Amino acid sequence: MNTMRILWITHDLFECFLPYVKGNPTKGGSWIAPLFYSMKEQPGVKLGSVTPVVNGESQKKEIDGITYYSIPMKKNGNTKDMSEEQVSGYLWAINDFKPDIIHVHGTEKNFGLLRKYVDARTPIVCSIQGIILPYYDSLKLSVAAIDIEKYRSFKNRLGRGGVNFTLKKWEHYSLIEREIYRINNYFIGRTTWDKAQLMSLNPGAAYFHGEELLRAEFYTQRWAIDRCERHRIFVSSAAYPIKGFHVLLKAAAMLKQEYPDIKVVAPLATIDTKSSHLRDYLVAEDYANYLKSEIKKLNLEDNILFKKRLSAKEMALEYGKAHVFVLPSFIENSPNALGESMMMGVPSVASSVGGVSSIVKDNESSLLFPSGDSAFLAYQIKRIFSEDTLAMKISREAQNIAHRRHNVEQTTQQYLTIYSHIIEQHHENTTYTL
Repeated sequence: MNTMRILWITHDLFECFLPYVKGNPTKGGSWIAPLFYSMKEQPGVKLGSVTPVVNGESQKKEIDGITYYSIPMKKNGNTKDMSEEQVSGYLWAINDFKPDIIHVHGTEKNFGLLRKYVDARTPIVCSIQGIILPYYDSLKLSVAAIDIEKYRSFKNRLGRGGVNFTLKKWEHYSLIEREIYRINNYFIGRTTWDKAQLMSLNPGAAYFHGEELLRAEFYTQRWAIDRCERHRIFVSSAAYPIKGFHVLLKAAAMLKQEYPDIKVVAPLATIDTKSSHLRDYLVAEDYANYLKSEIKKLNLEDNILFKKRLSAKEMALEYGKAHVFVLPSFIENSPNALGESMMMGVPSVASSVGGVSSIVKDNESSLLFPSGDSAFLAYQIKRIFSEDTLAMKISREAQNIAHRRHNVEQTTQQYLTIYSHIIEQHHENTTYTL
């Protein structure tokens, strides 16, 4: 059997390589590690990864049979055209590893521009995570009913941070993203939504369906209605308006009339509920200031619990405590948090946006509501609170779907089959050009 040499390009550093790397690496992206290490166990596979590191160096380290590379990058270098230094770093790692295929993780960073510089005989496949172009419009929509200018801090007014800064950054990057979709031929996605976006950007591209694996902690935990805390809501992200936490606040205020003990739990390190007005005015983010104002106005100070960034184990504990998981986003593709909640069997209420309808079905594996509609959201949450039979039915169906969708062995083989198909197809296409 010939060995398939697979090289991943990732934004975040794999944890085992972290102690050896110089510079300021980013950590996160934990949802891709399970698939990476599952592939390692397959016969006939040689894995490598390349990660750009701010103020880093070109480094190579062999750990347990996997070759890890880091390359230097200047701050924000992933959101601009590739510098000569970046190109040189990537080519050093690629030429050293000699991959049969390169897997780029995400189009929200400029990794996909490598297609311009890598030998055309080497196939590159890009995984679709989020897509900046439609996210840009959704971010504007998410704050359309908010006078966000009113909550801008002095820092925001200087052009640092805040909603306007993000909009400008995304508007600029969307040109790079369009180029990535134009010059690449192979993409991996998971939902009808991301396939539709790809077809609008590059109708001739080849689309492959590839599921995701979840962190190990979510395969072993099981939600139970008799062990949860009644009327406790868990939401996995609230840092950006696009995640719709402000919609959930309004829904919680409605529900509080009937459920005064309602509790909303969210990991949100950007809000300091005890910070002074002066500090908020000077350096806080506009959306954080808005949320603090809303919480006070809606009389929810005793009902909202913000947590710092949570580990996988801590997230699993929060899912287990919750009566319902809520995903109130204005846009999503295939949110890992929804997959995690489904794997544990936590009943969920989710906005029917983007790829969500490819993951759950209304009244079967989740309850859906139109994004931005706080009254409908409150109604759906109340159904979970008041109907144990419905909650348990959704719990069972969600977990059944998640176990099939995130099956470790099947998903691993799915990606190896995709790689083999692309390599064969690419080499047969002797007229391949950029």
